Amino acid sequence: MGKAKARAVARSSAASSAPATKPRRGVGFTSGPTKHRTGKTLGGGVEFAKKRLKVGRKVAKHANETDSAVRSKRIRLAAQNLQSAGAGTSGEGTRDEDAASARGTPLNELLNQCGHYAAKTRCDGLNGLLEVCERYPGAVRARAGDAIERVGERLADEAREARRAARECLGRGVVPALGVEGLAPFAKTLILYAGAALTHVADDVRRDAPAALDALLEAAPTLVAAHAPASTLGHLGELLRRGDDGGVGSGSSVQRGVGSQKPATRLALLRSCRRFLETLAEGVGATDGDRGGLSSTSSMTTTFVWGEEARRGAATRSIGSMYAERSRQAPPSVLAATTASNDESEDSGGRITGESRAAVRVNAKRLVELAMCVWDDAAQTFTDERGVDVDRVRVMAQSMACARLALSLADGAEESEMLENTDIASTAVSVVPEIARRTLGMFPSTSPASVAEKQDISRTREAMVDLNFETCRFLLDASSSVAHEALAQHLAPGVMDALPHVLARALQYVTSTLRGVALDGGAMGEDVPTPDDAYGDVLALARDALTLPAWCFSASITGSACADLLVAVTETWERAVADEDIERITQCVALLTETLPEEARQGYFRVPIETAAGWVRHIPRVLWAFKHENPSATQKLLSLLHDVAARNPPGSPLADVLSTCEAEMAVLFFMVPPAGSPEGAKSRPGPFARLPFPSQCAAVRLVGVLPTLTPPMIRALAKMCLDVDRVNEELCVIAIEAMQANALAAPLELTMSFYATLLVGAAGVKFLDKSSKRDVATVEQKSWLIARRAIPSAAAALVALSDADAPWTGASLASVTLKHMWSSRVEKGDVDGATRTASGFVALIASTAEFARSVSGQSGQSIDDDNVSGAIPEMFAWFILRAEDGDGVDVDVAWRALRAAPSTTPGPVASAVVASSESSAALTDRALAFVSKLITETAAGSIEISKDELRDVVRSIQNKASALEANESTKRARALDVHWNVAFGEAI
Repeated sequence: MGKAKARAVARSSAASSAPATKPRRGVGFTSGPTKHRTGKTLGGGVEFAKKRLKVGRKVAKHANETDSAVRSKRIRLAAQNLQSAGAGTSGEGTRDEDAASARGTPLNELLNQCGHYAAKTRCDGLNGLLEVCERYPGAVRARAGDAIERVGERLADEAREARRAARECLGRGVVPALGVEGLAPFAKTLILYAGAALTHVADDVRRDAPAALDALLEAAPTLVAAHAPASTLGHLGELLRRGDDGGVGSGSSVQRGVGSQKPATRLALLRSCRRFLETLAEGVGATDGDRGGLSSTSSMTTTFVWGEEARRGAATRSIGSMYAERSRQAPPSVLAATTASNDESEDSGGRITGESRAAVRVNAKRLVELAMCVWDDAAQTFTDERGVDVDRVRVMAQSMACARLALSLADGAEESEMLENTDIASTAVSVVPEIARRTLGMFPSTSPASVAEKQDISRTREAMVDLNFETCRFLLDASSSVAHEALAQHLAPGVMDALPHVLARALQYVTSTLRGVALDGGAMGEDVPTPDDAYGDVLALARDALTLPAWCFSASITGSACADLLVAVTETWERAVADEDIERITQCVALLTETLPEEARQGYFRVPIETAAGWVRHIPRVLWAFKHENPSATQKLLSLLHDVAARNPPGSPLADVLSTCEAEMAVLFFMVPPAGSPEGAKSRPGPFARLPFPSQCAAVRLVGVLPTLTPPMIRALAKMCLDVDRVNEELCVIAIEAMQANALAAPLELTMSFYATLLVGAAGVKFLDKSSKRDVATVEQKSWLIARRAIPSAAAALVALSDADAPWTGASLASVTLKHMWSSRVEKGDVDGATRTASGFVALIASTAEFARSVSGQSGQSIDDDNVSGAIPEMFAWFILRAEDGDGVDVDVAWRALRAAPSTTPGPVASAVVASSESSAALTDRALAFVSKLITETAAGSIEISKDELRDVVRSIQNKASALEANESTKRARALDVHWNVAFGEAI
């Protein structure tokens, strides 16, 4: 046994012999007293001792201890019963305390978390608020002010994650939940928060501030443009000026007026600036026409007018400006009201402050200068020996876009403002000389020989194409602004010398792009072709260039550039027509419709008339390609043809082209079989018959200005006017007016045939070309509607062909056609068609008789044409016995004709009515009614007919009524005796 074991035994024996003592303090833990027995105590009693506890050991429970632990589980119910199963999911009418995030955090707590000192908690609150906005929009609308306040504060948060969460919550949650109308009262608050972020002292916050502005622009662009536009422009300009280091330094960037900045960061800032400028330019353009809102709210008092006084322009009461706009007209737009209420003021330094349009122009002008400085700074990449950097090229493109948009705002003053404020200086006037000196040396850019390390040369070329395009747009806009400024005031010689060079360079690039080269390959590269989707923008540039004032092309350099551009446009137009490229054709149509009408008004100064004739020559083919599938473009082309033809110089090349177009356009109205076609050949409606009514009107009005009208065109037009399935009933009236306005374009017999065709009217439903989609009642009603609108106008047009010496000329020319068509329809059994033809003939006789009476005296002139006098009795009788007042035709037109016709007409008509009534009792009743009214009109002296002739008519109708053995007809016939006695005071 070793020494250690001996010492352990000794200690054990000593401990057993020693008396019991208290445990020392600080040694372990003790529990309650422990009961054990020992025989060494007096009387053998029980000794209580505390049990020592070890650290980390489980404490044993006492026997008398009660377990008070409570176990529960949380259950979330989406609905309490079946009746409210949709509650909590629709978001409408949800209470604030019920709205919670996916983690169960209520809305109140989420709003509080958005202002927590810990960045992670703020992010959690914003993310939870986004979830509530998506699930419970009604609850967010109830707390809209608090939600916008919390989210707006976080747009300028010092933590990047919190700023990102705030932008997502704003764009994806708060704005969709509130909507534009719900966001309107808080728009100014959000703009102020965005402005605070743009001007924050922290660099990181300022860098992310444009992203916050983008989120607002994405959500509600109109509201953003309506609040603090001048201040926001100033903030963006200050960000461009400061750069990353606040403008402190001595490099080339500082010398050019802007601080140094990483290309990627500057590119993001420029894109945000461009987005805001685009929104602001659209908002200002939309409110330029609403000047009443600006003037009424900016004045101290105005006039309250209503009713007839308002129409006469008389003032009745003067009231305050607060109620002016509400009482006079509809409320103005938000931007107009904001601009009017925030009048400009000048600080001690003479600078314009506030949010007025003048302040916007001042800040926009400053932004133009800064954008050009940014362009200068980025342009150093072209001389960098390490190669061209694609990000810097993109910065140049975006800076040009921002400069162009800011220029439109800076020079957007109206003529009235310029007259009132003569000190308004044009920004373009000051910029154009600098453009000619600095920008033209690098425009258009050519393909680079090398690019920066680890960059794709194809992406660099794409960026340079964008740069060329944006630079060209900027040059054209600046040239346009200077050109219009030169019309108002005298400009410095330097500006006038620089303008032709700037404009010519832009025209040359547009010409090159139309010919398929968007980027010159240079000495070592390949040319970059113009993308197919870019031709629309290039043609828009050509359109803007060709609409500049004519004097801009008086210089030799601009004149030759304009001539080359016209050749390129012609090539593009002809290639698009030949390839039937509808998209490219539509883009060319937009250019033609903007250019040719103005050229026709000014005498073809910019576009030679031969070039215009070449453009017009292809229009019929384009119209056929469009058919009825592109009504908008079709109507533009038709309006273009109308404007050009209305100002067509006689004997010009354009007149010959228009005559050729007329011959090709007949099938567009209606495909009518030509003369001499085999029997049974059917006609079909052309594309114009399927167009909307406004487009049809444009097509028909074109007939009134074409230099010549041929038979195919007239027949097709007449056929389309009577198309009861597709054409509006008003179209026939427009066609008649067009023919009257262009009477010398067609031969007389052709014009007369057109009017007579409309008088004939459509055939009956059963005799029309078969159609499975035709409803009999609807078509018959439409046929009478067309007849009711066409017959009076056609009759008046035929009367206009006559004169005072021969008032029955028009009726004589048309009577043969009308009588032939009426007889043909009667033989076929087309009662409805024959009745329409008879109504047209009766209306023609009525109009002609009234005209003859007005030029010849009370008795009028006798009808010297046997064809007319021979057709009157039969066709009048047919109309009187079969025309229904409910069909839409004026049955009283027959009485107009009888009152105005010579005295030799009523007798034969009455006899024909009686003779035609013997076939049925219904016709006899109509004849009895006619004879009864004829007695009344004769007794009153309205109709001239002898008593003997009238007496024979009465006796004849009485005999026919008696022969029918119809009691009612017999009674009416006998009543004529009484009627005669009353009318003439004697027995019959």
